[in-house]
Amino acid sequence: MIIPILSYHSIDNKICPLSLNTKEFEKQLIFLKKNNYKSIYFNEIDSMQVNQCVITFDDGYKDLIINALPLLKKYNFKAICYIVANNIGKTNTWDSKNNLILKKDLMSILDIQEWLKNGMSIGSHSFNHLDLTSLNKEDLKFQLSKSKFFLEDIIGKKIKSFCYPYGKYNNNVIKEVEYEYSNAVTTNRSRYNIKKHSKFLIPRIDMGKKLSLFKLY
Repeated sequence: MIIPILSYHSIDNKICPLSLNTKEFEKQLIFLKKNNYKSIYFNEIDSMQVNQCVITFDDGYKDLIINALPLLKKYNFKAICYIVANNIGKTNTWDSKNNLILKKDLMSILDIQEWLKNGMSIGSHSFNHLDLTSLNKEDLKFQLSKSKFFLEDIIGKKIKSFCYPYGKYNNNVIKEVEYEYSNAVTTNRSRYNIKKHSKFLIPRIDMGKKLSLFKLY
C-alpha cells in the first residue's frame, strides 16, 4: 500500500524558501478534494481504503494558524505539525545564519491549543532543532525525550510522531527515536510504501512545487 505524505513548512505570501503561497496551498487542497483524497494520521492508516494521505507541517509557524488552518477546515482536511519544543512562542532561530530565510514567528502555547481544538495534531521536531547526528548519546536522548515530555505536558496527550531536524539521521539517532516514538518522518522524497519503508524512515513529498497526480500515485 502506498500513501503520499505531504510535506510543508510555512503557508505565507511573503517570499521565502520555506513558504508556500496561500492561494497555491488552497489550489492543492482543492486538487486533493476533487481527487477524493482523505487526510488521516499515521495510526489511522487502513490497508482497505484508497486515496489516503497524511498532511504534515515542519517547525510550527504561526502563519499556519492564520493562513493554513482556515483552509484545512474549509476543505475538511486535518494535519500534523511538528513542533520545536524549546522555541514555542519564539522564532526560527536555527535559520538565523541563512540570509534567504526570513525570521518567522512560531506558534505559542495558545496557538497550539487552537490548532488541536480544531482537530489537528502535533508531533515532536526535537527540543532545539539541532543536527541530531552531531550529538553525543546523552544530548541526543535529551533532545528526543525532553521535547516529547514537554509537549505532552502542554497538551495532556501522548506524542507519538517525530520529525528529524534538517532531515538528518544515522543508526544511533534512529535507535533512540524508536525508543521514544511510534514513527518518524524524513525529508527523503518518495511516497510511503508501508511494506517497503520503515515506520521510522517515512518519506514525504515536498509540496513546495506544483501538485500533480504524478506526485501522488
